[in-house]
Amino acid sequence: MEKKLILDDTVRTIGKRTDGYINFGQKPDGSQFRIPVIVIEGDKDGPTLLVDACTHGDEYEGAEAIIQMADKLQTETFAGTFIGVPALNFEAFSCISRVSLSDGFNLNRIFPGNKETYITHRLAYIYMERVVEYADFVITFHGGGDVLHLEPIIGYLPGDDEISRKTLELAKAFNQKFIWRMQNLPFNGVSSIEYKNILGIPSILPEVGSHCGRLYDREKNVKICYDGITNVMLALKMLDGELPVPVEKMHVELHYLHSRNGGIQRLVKKKGEIVEEGEILGEIYDVFGNKIEELKAPYRGVVIGFWSVPVIRPGDWWYLYAKILD
Repeated sequence: MEKKLILDDTVRTIGKRTDGYINFGQKPDGSQFRIPVIVIEGDKDGPTLLVDACTHGDEYEGAEAIIQMADKLQTETFAGTFIGVPALNFEAFSCISRVSLSDGFNLNRIFPGNKETYITHRLAYIYMERVVEYADFVITFHGGGDVLHLEPIIGYLPGDDEISRKTLELAKAFNQKFIWRMQNLPFNGVSSIEYKNILGIPSILPEVGSHCGRLYDREKNVKICYDGITNVMLALKMLDGELPVPVEKMHVELHYLHSRNGGIQRLVKKKGEIVEEGEILGEIYDVFGNKIEELKAPYRGVVIGFWSVPVIRPGDWWYLYAKILD
């Protein structure tokens, strides 16, 4: 008998769509820590695509796209199964916070988690055990949140095996310019990497949008996420139709460049700019107007993102700067 994803609490069932929650811990007031899940069964056999957002609770563009896609699919013919998780870190989502307020852990640094320790570790473990293992492919959305601007960039873990090849195909199918080889991350426990390494599931990590320009680019960024889901479903033959004309791709290796000092930061190079080695990316001034730091490009590359708030603290991510690979 085929295994199926089981929800602990069902909110509603409308036709082929079921909305509900998976619980993973009782709070002192008797309510539950929980994961909101949308399951939509297609009309024909096909793969199961899991799309999640808000691993970091302040990164909402993917969440909005998942909700829009679910509304479309519940009345549209498609193949396979769509699982949408618009707010994986639901507590952080509700508090407009990057991390859970209960224990302060960064969910995207602790996968595959541990069901016997802190609540965020339990969330990672339960999610992999009760949701991710049912997927054939995963899109896990991220963004710049409150303080970072990010150009759309699609991350994947490279390799020479068949799973890696399929992962790259999904990253390309999403159809954005920057394709990010996630081969040099300065931290561990990233969900998409663990899904691939532990469960053997091709998984991509699109970074799209932030609140920094939300007054003028919110709908644009949500549409990028929505179109990306559609393109992946077309590539997987879950939807009928032709893929859009591919945009010109640039393969990059992203690096996180930190500030040494705190102060008022000025961006010299802007989003999408190609920068030569040694050129100044940004500057920091103290409150008397004295320049106290320059950040020079360590190699020829392209600006993917940056700290957008005027005041920066020592050690903050200042520029997200990518080495151009080909």
